[in-house]
Amino acid sequence: MVSRHVSCWSVLVCSGALLVGLPAFAAGLKPGKACKADLEKLCPGVEPGHGRILACLEGKTDQLSPACKDDTSKKLTSFYKACEPDMKKLCATVERGEGRVMQCLKDNEKSLSKSCKKAWGK
Repeated sequence: MVSRHVSCWSVLVCSGALLVGLPAFAAGLKPGKACKADLEKLCPGVEPGHGRILACLEGKTDQLSPACKDDTSKKLTSFYKACEPDMKKLCATVERGEGRVMQCLKDNEKSLSKSCKKAWGK
């Protein structure tokens, strides 16, 4: 089951919805030490939040260290489980890519479920 979630997230990762740019990660699910060097190397000077790191990492996920990929996968799986119903309900017609689904969730923040809000960090 986890691999299904990871593969679903792989689609989002490739389309610009990876990890630390999410407000969720800015608040409570910050990238761990495993990703610090990767972010400094791949996205120097990019300020986390509002999809900036997502945009930076788009197309670079193959360059992440195995430890960072593992850390990212665990956090994304958790976020996906919490927010999947909201994505389907609120963002079903949103084209995937370039952080559009994450922007949709942000735009619908007041309508998010309690579990998604918790994962989102609000």
